[in-house]
Amino acid sequence: MLITLIRDYVQLKGRVPLQDIARHFRLPESAVEQMLGFWIKKGMIKLIVQDQPLFCQTYKCHSCSNCHLDLASKVEYVWA
Repeated sequence: MLITLIRDYVQLKGRVPLQDIARHFRLPESAVEQMLGFWIKKGMIKLIVQDQPLFCQTYKCHSCSNCHLDLASKVEYVWA
């Protein structure tokens, strides 16, 4: 079943961005999020949302006009 394959993929990777999971299974991110929601409720997977890249958190920069980092939220799933 696809839902168990997604669970196994997150377990194998340990920590994986939503985009990578969707790309791997060739599914829309919204469909993957629903299936991952099942495993989150069971406590097997955790959702992490990082609003700023680690570089910006470390160096406390407030504008990325020089480093060209993507400031969009990064959604990752972690095996619990």
